[in-house]
Amino acid sequence: MFQSIAGLKRIATAVTVLSALALPSLAQDPTPRWPDGHPNLGSAPGAKGYWEIRGGGGTFPRPDALPLQPWARALTAYRDALVDFYPPGVRCKPSAGPGFFGAAGFEIVDVPDLQQIFMLNITGPHSWRVIYMDGRPHPAKLRPTYFGHSIGRWEGDTLVVDTVGFNEKVWIRGSFPTTKQLHLIERITRPNLQTIRYEVTIDDPGAYTASYSGAWEINPTTASSWMKDQEPFEYICQDAAGG
Repeated sequence: MFQSIAGLKRIATAVTVLSALALPSLAQDPTPRWPDGHPNLGSAPGAKGYWEIRGGGGTFPRPDALPLQPWARALTAYRDALVDFYPPGVRCKPSAGPGFFGAAGFEIVDVPDLQQIFMLNITGPHSWRVIYMDGRPHPAKLRPTYFGHSIGRWEGDTLVVDTVGFNEKVWIRGSFPTTKQLHLIERITRPNLQTIRYEVTIDDPGAYTASYSGAWEINPTTASSWMKDQEPFEYICQDAAGG
C-alpha cells in the first residue's frame, strides 16, 4: 500500500513538472501598448491583425427576462413572428453597440494625434464609428443617428465609451427595439494580444423598465479570434444583398 502511495506521488510530481514545462507554450502574447502605456486595441507594429467573429455567444439576459415595457415586448414579438423581416444589419443598415461587434469582424484604430479612436465594421454598410477622446462633452443638440455620438476615456486599461443621440431605427440586440433615450456605456479591455473583452450597459427608459448589461469575449478558446498578421477583408453588404 505504501509503495502504491509513493508511486502515485512520483506520478503526480512528474505531471506537475510536465505541466510547468508546458506553461510557456500556452502563454499569450502581451498586450500591445502605446508609448504612454495605454493598450492598443487594434494593430500595432509587428502585431498586424483584426478581430473576427464566428458564431454567437456572450452573456446577455434571456429574452423573456429582459425588462421590456409592454409596447416594446409586443413589438419584439411582432418582429419575431415575421420570418422575412430581417434586422437592420441584414438589410445593410448600421448596427449600434453590441450589434456593431457581433457580425463577421471589426478593427479598432487608435489615432492619438487626432485624439480619436475609429471602429471599423467589416459587414453592414461598410461603416465605422468615431470615439472622441479629447475630453469633449456630448453636444446639447444632436441629430439622431444609427451610431449616436460617442465620447471615450481610459480607466486604467479599460476603454470606456459613453454614447447617446441614437435614432429609433436601432435594434440593439436581436429584435429588441430602442428609442431616442437610448444610452450605452461600453467597456473594452485587451488583457493580451489575442483576447478582447466587451461589456455593455443598455439604458433606455423609453423602451425598458430598467437598465441591463451583457458581455462577450474573443480569446484563443473561442470560435472567434484575433486574426494575427492578416488584414480585414472587403465585404460590401449591398453587393451581397443583390442591391
